[in-house]
Amino acid sequence: MKKPVYSPQAAAAEARKTAQEIRSLLQEGHFSEARKTLEALGKSDLQVKRRRVRTRPAEDVRIKRPVFICGLHRSGTTLLHDYLCAHYSVSFFQSAKVPENEGQFLQDVYMAERPFGGPGAFAFYPQMQFAPLKKPERARKAASRLLAQWDSWVSGESPVLLEKSPPNIIRIPYFRSLFPEARFIVWTRDPRAVSLSTRKWHKLPVPQLMAHWNTAYMKAFQDLGEDCILARYEDFCADPAGTAERIAAFCGLKKRPAPLPLAERFSEVKNSNAKYTAGFPETYRTRNLVRAWEYFGYSLSNDTGTASND
Repeated sequence: MKKPVYSPQAAAAEARKTAQEIRSLLQEGHFSEARKTLEALGKSDLQVKRRRVRTRPAEDVRIKRPVFICGLHRSGTTLLHDYLCAHYSVSFFQSAKVPENEGQFLQDVYMAERPFGGPGAFAFYPQMQFAPLKKPERARKAASRLLAQWDSWVSGESPVLLEKSPPNIIRIPYFRSLFPEARFIVWTRDPRAVSLSTRKWHKLPVPQLMAHWNTAYMKAFQDLGEDCILARYEDFCADPAGTAERIAAFCGLKKRPAPLPLAERFSEVKNSNAKYTAGFPETYRTRNLVRAWEYFGYSLSNDTGTASND
């Protein structure tokens, strides 16, 4: 039987139908049922755009431990990913059929961010913030299925897989429950650069994009643990080798005898924040008492495009 193909029209129709159901449930005072109905939205077979799934036999799976890069779209996660893959012994995805070889599109265990706004919006939705699996058997089965699917797209012989899908930033507890030995690289970049760079893709309001950065990194802040390391785009651009060595030591990565070639776009590592921070709206103000960017070392008054340690 042929699988349904994603269509915006069908997704919109599903959303309208669900809205009607939720409205009725709220009016009748069935709040718990209304929440469950909302949680189910987007989980149908219609939401398969860009997703590629194939499963390797369990006995052939090589990947044992993932290392997750956790950073928003346009924050430089691909730059870090490719640099680490070139210089350290890790396995990585290779699939020209999904954006930037992101693992979120190479499995069917959990939802990808596409049906929930994508870049600049996904962190706002409860469907994207997966709760940890508390039952050990359920977590084990999910982890085994995920590795069996991911392993089918992997290049390299290392049992350590480097994965960089942007929604990782709000899913640390979920992945921690599946992979107790995983490591998490919480990666930040000046929110002004991330917001204006994301706006090239989606013409969203700057306040929404800044709020999205704030929401995503506050979630990460709450989930930080001993299995996490903080790293910043700005520090990496200033000292790629030193930053990579610090990350590799924490994640238990070994250097390759000879580095792999980097893509031409990453042949020169340089900080490109200035072209975004210079164009950041001067009228932008925030009255938000919670400013995650300040916790991670950024100041909106810093017009040089570099991070502040103040």
